[in-house]
Amino acid sequence: RAVLAAMEEYKQAVLDSDVDALARIWADDYTFINPQGALVTRAERLANFASGNTNVGVIDDEREITVRVSGDAAMVQNLSTLRGTFSGQPTATDLRGTFVWARQKGRWQLLTNQLTPVVP
Repeated sequence: RAVLAAMEEYKQAVLDSDVDALARIWADDYTFINPQGALVTRAERLANFASGNTNVGVIDDEREITVRVSGDAAMVQNLSTLRGTFSGQPTATDLRGTFVWARQKGRWQLLTNQLTPVVP
């Protein structure tokens, strides 16, 4: 439940482009592999949100959610529909996501995540 609550907090921070919340949620060495396959650092991703270059307007129809917890680590996989802008590129697609979390500093923090487009 705590991991799903962290995912919900993350989702809301992304929808709100809340850079302060994202900075708390993402671990210091967080990385993101975007739908185009590029590796994006924490600093780059924060800058993308702060500038509006990344702006997610809708995350809906989340489905196929699995959560695996092992001690202080957790992995979440899901399928969702996203509409918005990633690194300046308009996006409206189904994406399969993998999110790796660690319990550190007294809370769940996101270490890395990847979003992969689902080919129709």
